[in-house]
Amino acid sequence: MISRLESGSATWQREHLSAYETLLNLPTGQLLAPAYKIFGVLGRQGAASLVQTRYTAQDEQRAADLVDTLTGHDPATSADWDFLSGYLLASGHRLGRRSWESLCERLLLELCASQGLDQEIRAEALVRFAHLDLASDIANEVAQAVMVQKGNPTSFMPLKVFQQIPEKAPSGWISRALLNPPDRWLLRELFSSVAVLVGSGTWHPSPEQLRAIRRESIETTLDDDIELEVRRSSLQLFRALQGAGSGGAARALPPGATPELLYLAKADSAGDQQISRYRGVSARVAAEVQAVGLRSQSKWARGEDPALALILQQCLFGRSDDLRSATTSILTSSGYVDLLRTVLSRDLNNGTLHEDRVVARAFIRMFGKVAAGPTDGGALLRVIASERIDVDTRVQACWALANAGPRLPRPVTDSVLETCRRRSFGVQSVTALRAAVATCGRASNMQALQSLLDDPTTAPSVRDECNWWKSLPRHVLSDS
Repeated sequence: MISRLESGSATWQREHLSAYETLLNLPTGQLLAPAYKIFGVLGRQGAASLVQTRYTAQDEQRAADLVDTLTGHDPATSADWDFLSGYLLASGHRLGRRSWESLCERLLLELCASQGLDQEIRAEALVRFAHLDLASDIANEVAQAVMVQKGNPTSFMPLKVFQQIPEKAPSGWISRALLNPPDRWLLRELFSSVAVLVGSGTWHPSPEQLRAIRRESIETTLDDDIELEVRRSSLQLFRALQGAGSGGAARALPPGATPELLYLAKADSAGDQQISRYRGVSARVAAEVQAVGLRSQSKWARGEDPALALILQQCLFGRSDDLRSATTSILTSSGYVDLLRTVLSRDLNNGTLHEDRVVARAFIRMFGKVAAGPTDGGALLRVIASERIDVDTRVQACWALANAGPRLPRPVTDSVLETCRRRSFGVQSVTALRAAVATCGRASNMQALQSLLDDPTTAPSVRDECNWWKSLPRHVLSDS
């Protein structure tokens, strides 16, 4: 059966992944969470197979107890959310409006405060709730409130979930928010979300809306004062509106556009030198990862995993944000994670990575997903503090540290605030400092956040984020 599953001739069920997790002594959800993410990118195809369908009387009692737990102030785990959401979806069990409001509010708050596997399992729970009649309307209302929540560093997380289920997304709210954002913190995912809506066929904007959105996307792409991650997403939307294979996005860029934007705007072409170069970089990293770890595996006759280079190419240089996110989840949940960390750390420390900014940012973005410990934290701090490295790359390193925050020691999270306050980031200074705040918040370093609150010169948006982290209930942070 195992060989049939691995070859694709049998259908994966939830119990298969759970059995693998138990057999390999993996944390609960390490295989399930990436599977949820992949099915999301594939349009939910096959997702129903990952929901338990048979429930015993003991299961029903467990679900009832979990409703009490989650609508109260008791700690709960990712496994609890996974079980309850699956039970409510499969069983059709009904809850009262106040219970649904309490569940959705807590789920969305934990979704914003968590990371990695914990976040992905909560995202899947929200997707399941969105397919239940009463819960769908309530989840939509709560999500819109979360997206305008003052100081929330991940207020965009509901948008990322709606990208998996565009038919359930509040398309009117999203398109209006893009043209008049309630918080610029949402811009990156607003552009990505509208790109998904455009491609889904479930949204039918007026010609006037389309013209306004097209104009907004190209104006944002060409604005050098806006952080690069937002400009990447705005270009993704413009490319979708023009037709990804048309080359229209590339023609709209000025001759002096950055190599990263030029790459993202191009139509696919096997003969393009830039595309070929990044494929070569991905193949080189894949070879180095295998050279330091898995050559002894007999299933690869020459010590090669032919899929690894393709997955790395998507993780590092993919031009679709949702697909890049899904493949990154696969890789960071695999046995390659420590080997990848070793290779990326070596490249970040050799002093030459800054020579190609696109490659540097791609490596730094990926490194933030796997970095752990003082050495990795120190490597990212050196990038942030460097005099030789451009602002966009240093801001990318700030976000990488935020992603790695829970896996870093206290001295690193203390240092990131000092470094971000000391170094200049120009018009992106508040962005860099808010990333440092997220690093401290995710590492539960509340003392560092209090130091910012005690400083009267701290920017209001940074102060709001510090207060958001400090106000989180203990039960929300207990499994995040």
